[in-house]
Formats: sequence, structure tokens, C-alpha cells
Amino acid sequence: MLLALATGVWVYQQADEGEPMLVSEAPTDPVAQALAAGKPTVIEFGANACVSCREMKPVLAALAQSHGDRITVLDLDILKERHLIRQNQIRLMPTQVFFDAQGRETGRNMGKISAEDILTRLGVPHAP
Repeated sequence: MLLALATGVWVYQQADEGEPMLVSEAPTDPVAQALAAGKPTVIEFGANACVSCREMKPVLAALAQSHGDRITVLDLDILKERHLIRQNQIRLMPTQVFFDAQGRETGRNMGKISAEDILTRLGVPHAP
């Protein structure tokens, strides 16, 4: 846990120290794209370098496969998309952010979380 916190702080600081981006180089916003689907959404902000984040990948993939018609699941590597750290106020990896169908944030979880708890936080029945 301490290692994850230290890594999260380092990643957050690195995002602040990056070179300014030119407007023409501005990345697309995957968060906005996910929320545009109009479904309850869970977005995980993590990194492949994070053990807990890697442990969450099969959970998120299973949710996307079993409930993808009713929810949106997005797994973002914040080491590859550092601009998302500050934009989404990420302090620890992994962080899951939950949104309702209207795109309003309804809560956050820092650390690992079960598929059942994700569905509960999204207000989605557990049975497909």
C-alpha cells in the first residue's frame, strides 16, 4: 500500500513537470468519450507497473464482457496518459471512479475492488 501511494505521488508530480503541450498535440479525452455512451460507467486509473492495477484487469475485463451492454468499463494507464492525473485528481493507483448514466461522478474507490462491489456502486443488478 505504501509503495502504491509513493508511486501515485511520484506519477502526480511527474504530470506537473512535463513539457507544455501544443494545442494541436492535445490528446483526445477518453473519459469524455466513455461518458458519452450514456451508461453507468466505471473508469480505472492505474498503470501496468502497479501490481494491484494488474490484478484488477481481469475483473474489469470480465465486467465489460458480462455487462458491457448495460455499463461502460474503461481501464486507463495514467503513465501513458499523464494529463489525466491532474484532470481527474488521481492520487493513488488504482483509483476507480464511478459515474451515473448522465455522466455525474457518484463515487470513488482507491485500491482493489470486487466486480460485485463495482456493480453495486454503479446501481446495476449483479445477474446478467
